[in-house]
Amino acid sequence: MKFRFKSALASLLCACAFAWCCLAARHAHAADPLSLSLSEALERAKAAGPEVKRAGFAVREADARRVNAGIVLPVNPRLAMDARPLISGGSGSWGYGATLDFLFDVGGAPRARIREAEQFSALAKADLALSRTSARMRALGGYVSAQIAELRMIEADAALVVARRVLDATERRVNAGAGSELDAASAQLQVAELEAARMAFERDRASGLMDLRDALDLDSDVPLTLTSSVMDLPQVGEVNALLSRALTAHPELKAIQARVALWTATEERLGAEVFPKLGFYAGIDSAPLSPTYGVLGLSVELPFAQRNQGPRAQSLRARESAEADLALEARLLQRAVVAALSSYESSRRELDRLSSQAVPAAERTLSFAEAGFQAGRFDVFRLLAAARDSLRVRASRIDAIEAAWSARIELERAVGGEVKS
Repeated sequence: MKFRFKSALASLLCACAFAWCCLAARHAHAADPLSLSLSEALERAKAAGPEVKRAGFAVREADARRVNAGIVLPVNPRLAMDARPLISGGSGSWGYGATLDFLFDVGGAPRARIREAEQFSALAKADLALSRTSARMRALGGYVSAQIAELRMIEADAALVVARRVLDATERRVNAGAGSELDAASAQLQVAELEAARMAFERDRASGLMDLRDALDLDSDVPLTLTSSVMDLPQVGEVNALLSRALTAHPELKAIQARVALWTATEERLGAEVFPKLGFYAGIDSAPLSPTYGVLGLSVELPFAQRNQGPRAQSLRARESAEADLALEARLLQRAVVAALSSYESSRRELDRLSSQAVPAAERTLSFAEAGFQAGRFDVFRLLAAARDSLRVRASRIDAIEAAWSARIELERAVGGEVKS
C-alpha cells in the first residue's frame, strides 16, 4: 500500500513537471507583440515585403548574367586528330595529323554582351524599386483599413452607450406605465443593430490587419498594435510639382525606360554578332614516307546565312513597343495625379465641413432630444431619430476620412512615392 502511494505521488509529480515544461515552451515560442507607427510599417514593407524579397533574388539572378559575358571565345577550342595508315605504294609506319582550332569574336560582340548584361541588372533593380513602391502601397492600404475600422468601432461603442442609456430610460418608463412596449422594442432594436455593426467593424479590422501582415510578411499570430492615427490629413504639394515628380522619378517609368535600354542593348549585341568570327589554328602533319610538317593558319567565318535575323526583328519590335508604352504610361500618370489630387482635396473639404458643423450640430440635437425625453416632452421615437442622425453624421465623417485616405493612396501610387506639402 505504501509502495503504491509513492508510485502514484511520483507519477503525479512527473505529470505536473511535464505540463509545466509544455507551458514554458509554449510561452517561450509565443510571438512577441509588435507596435508599429505608420512610417515604421511602410519602411518595414519596403525592406521585407514578399514582393521585395522576390525582386531581390531577381536582382541577384540578373547580376549573374555578367559572369563570362565578355569572353572573346564564342565556342571552345576544337582539337581534331587523325591516323593515316598506309594502304598501298610502299612500306612504312602509319602517319598522323592533329589540328587545334580557335575562334575569336573581334567585332565588338563581347563588349555588347557586357552592356546587355548590365542592362539586365539595371532592369532588375528598377523592378526592385517598383516592388518597394508596391509593397509600400499595400502596407499603407492595410494600415489605413485597420485604423478606419478601429475608428468605426470607437464610434459604435460611443453610440452603444447612448443607445443603452435610452433603452434603460425607456424600460423604466414602461415599468412605470408611462410608455409602451413598442418604445422599448424600438430602443432594443437600435442596440442590437449597433452591436451587429460593431461585430462587422471588428471583422473589417481583422481583415485590414491580415492585409498588413501580408504586406510585411509577418506571421498570423504576431500581436499587432498600430500607433498612428489616421485622423490627420495633411496638405500635399502643388499639382505641377507632383506631375513633375511623377514624370521624372516614378518607378514604373524607370522600369519601362530600363526595358527600352535593355532591348536597345540586345539589338546592339545581335548586330555585333553578325560580324564574322576569325580563327587561328595550329597543327602537325606526318604522313607515311614523307617529312613531318607543322601547320599554322587563319580562318574566317563566312556569314552567308544570318541566323539571328529573327531575334533582331523581334528585339526591334519589342523596343518600339516599350517606347510606345513609356509615352502611354506617362499620359496615364498625368491623369491619375490630377484625378487623385482633386479627389483628395474634395474629401478634405468634406471632412472639414462635417467635423466643424455637421457633427457638433448632430451632437447638440441628440443632447436636446435626450434632455427632452428625460423631461417627458419627447417620445422615444424622436430621441431614436436624433440618435440615428448623430450616428449617421459621425459615420459620414469616417467615410470622408476613408475616402481621403483612398485618394491619398491613389495619389502616392500615381506619383510613385510619398507626397508631402
